[in-house]
Amino acid sequence: MKCKDTTTFILGEPNRKSRYQAIIFDLGNVIINISFDKIFEYWAQVSDCEVKKIKQRFEFDDVYAQFERGTITPDTYRKYISQKLELQLSDDEFDNGWNNLYLDAAPGIAQLLKDLKPRFRLVALTNTNAIHVQRWKKKYAALLSHFEKVFCSSETGARKPEKKVYEIVLQYLEVDPPRVIFFDDSPKNVEVASAIGIKGIVVKSPQELVDELTKLGILKS
Repeated sequence: MKCKDTTTFILGEPNRKSRYQAIIFDLGNVIINISFDKIFEYWAQVSDCEVKKIKQRFEFDDVYAQFERGTITPDTYRKYISQKLELQLSDDEFDNGWNNLYLDAAPGIAQLLKDLKPRFRLVALTNTNAIHVQRWKKKYAALLSHFEKVFCSSETGARKPEKKVYEIVLQYLEVDPPRVIFFDDSPKNVEVASAIGIKGIVVKSPQELVDELTKLGILKS
């Protein structure tokens, strides 16, 4: 079954209760497509600096992790990155570039979530930060409405793959880990979720997501 915008997904075994009660979805590159290269391209354009140099200087370091946990402010992160990349960016230039990574929703994902929603509790779990939240909550508002809750690392104070963030989600769901499925594009994030009993699955494309749901008997082939 191809994952296209026009697809109507058929759930398997409609008369038999699934062993799973809830599904947790990562957002970036699972539900919505993102590209960090778009950030570097924008900053290069407004600063007259080479994309290659910006990309080489940028790191997903501890300060980045602090920003995703919400323990440092957007202004602190802007200043840190501008110094690290040797760029002079206004707040607007920084934010516009930082939010330039958001592309289209994954093909067919809106219909898939709509079809799953009557039978499963759907939540999202994303590593994100205060600047990004302002953009994606508006840009993908209709798509995100299919989730009963979106857990943001910058609001929970913990980020994947930290065990605490999965425990926060499970506490909210009040569902035993073996009855929960988790889809993420990061093997490490899935590894930690699996270690606490969640059915963790790595997916890197919409078709892989459909294929895995089919293997579980949730979708018909």
